[in-house]
Amino acid sequence: MKNFIIFLIILMLVLPGVTGFADNFQKGLDAANRGDFEAAFDKWKPLAIRGQALAQFNIGLMYDKGEGVKRDYKKAAKWYKLAAKQGIASAQFNLGLLYSKGKGVRQSFKRAVMWYVRAAKQGNVSAQFNLGLIYDIGEGVIPDYKRAIKWYRLAAGQNNSQAQFNLGHLYESGERVTQDYKRAFKWYKFAADAGNELARLKLGTLFEKGKGVLKNYKKAVKWYKLAAGQGNEIAQFNLGYIYSRGIGVKSNYIQAVKWYKLAAGQGNVIAQFNLGIFYSEGKGVRQSYSKAANWFRLAAKKGDAEAQFRLGLMYEEGDGVEKDPEKAVMLYRYAADQGHAMAQGSLGWMYINGAGVQEDLEEAAKWYRRSEQTLKAKKNQSQKPIPSLR
Repeated sequence: MKNFIIFLIILMLVLPGVTGFADNFQKGLDAANRGDFEAAFDKWKPLAIRGQALAQFNIGLMYDKGEGVKRDYKKAAKWYKLAAKQGIASAQFNLGLLYSKGKGVRQSFKRAVMWYVRAAKQGNVSAQFNLGLIYDIGEGVIPDYKRAIKWYRLAAGQNNSQAQFNLGHLYESGERVTQDYKRAFKWYKFAADAGNELARLKLGTLFEKGKGVLKNYKKAVKWYKLAAGQGNEIAQFNLGYIYSRGIGVKSNYIQAVKWYKLAAGQGNVIAQFNLGIFYSEGKGVRQSYSKAANWFRLAAKKGDAEAQFRLGLMYEEGDGVEKDPEKAVMLYRYAADQGHAMAQGSLGWMYINGAGVQEDLEEAAKWYRRSEQTLKAKKNQSQKPIPSLR
């Protein structure tokens, strides 16, 4: 158990009257390190009863984690409190955590904050971060962004990458503080250099869009690749998009397929749809309508209207799947109900020809009218600024 407190042993060895404590504390630590938590508990419990703060903390930790004893948050809180009152910062932090979650004690954010502050003032980085988070999101307290930034900065100064990322996010969003992309970049860079996956994604975005830094697609790709290598779905999709469109890099459909597949494997619906397009058109892969249908089907199941329409076309024509007008109608209807103009028109066509449905001219006319209305509405919207694709 790596969390057991081992500091101050050297100091205790040279202080009068504590040699026996140091010996027994060390024996307990040795037992814990070899995985014999019951023996460690037996060594530390008498010391804790006699008021030794480090032993009290370790006993609390054992009850908290359920190692060497049955897990008991109430007893953990009792021992943490004894150690916390003697100034053990880790005990103060852990006690604050129990109060914030209501484990072993009645939930109280006020008391959680009190103990976090005591630990944070001693330099406990986890307490500093938690205080920043509490004041940031207003968990049990009134949101106070100045205090949030104060505590995040202290934690960030101790290389807490999540605090660094949160500071970057605060400055990038501008929702709670004055928007400042340069400051956002600064904090994201600290976090990214420490390996923070989301910070690496954010740096890629800032370089791609030229916010807070000069636009640099080469650096954007670098940071996206680092985030993607850590399994970040959005970074994987963005790389697929960049290579497919040749944005700042040479267009490379093979690379695009590689990254889209990784994102699609994590359920990214747009990547799944794009792979359907690539397989149907033979971009970066050998053309395969059956594989295109498989990717469209995955996206269609998640409600993507364009995928539903494309898959409907394949069932109507029998491309890559067995021809099935009834399935085509079903898929067209799913897409049409979401306002897909071409699917609405296709439904009209199916009703006129009695394909997959009983011939019904009135129903056909209804869907043709809807298709026309949808197209008119989209034409009016097309005069407005087009939002970013990502």
